[in-house]
Amino acid sequence: MADTLLERAQNGDADAFTALCAPYEAMVYRHCLQLLRNPQDAEDAAQEAMVRAYRAMGRFRGGSSIATWLFRIAHNVCLDVLKRPRTRRETASLEALGEAGFDPAAPEDDPEAAYLRQSDRERITQAIGRLPKEQQALLSLRYGQGMSYEELAGALRLGLGTVKSKLNRAKAKLKNLLGEW
Repeated sequence: MADTLLERAQNGDADAFTALCAPYEAMVYRHCLQLLRNPQDAEDAAQEAMVRAYRAMGRFRGGSSIATWLFRIAHNVCLDVLKRPRTRRETASLEALGEAGFDPAAPEDDPEAAYLRQSDRERITQAIGRLPKEQQALLSLRYGQGMSYEELAGALRLGLGTVKSKLNRAKAKLKNLLGEW
């Protein structure tokens, strides 16, 4: 079934493309949001990535998984967006506040515990924000998206050892940044 679905998608069948790629839309959006830090920009980039994927589906040869292929396209779209001059203003949506670490306290939380948890999240978010974009992306994909080392290597077109090395450097730098506070 999957092979015929892939073949149909490669021949321009929009329903087959949707069946193959829809399960990964949330992953694509989260990655775009991690890199762009703006929900509207991330939405636009994720949509652009899916359009590019649809147009390129005929050239997909199965050298990687669909998820890895989509991730790579989304990553390239985000890099394109980051190269352009900034035109959109940051929004103060609840989702953006959540990404920045805002976490309303649950009714059963005491104020001190909620404050400490919020403080820790803010510290980590700020420290991650000080890392280079590549290190931010690696940490996000490994720990936020749960990608394996092999999936990271395929998505980033790097050797497995290189991915492990870069990830260890990112973790070490994050640890140092957190130790500064």
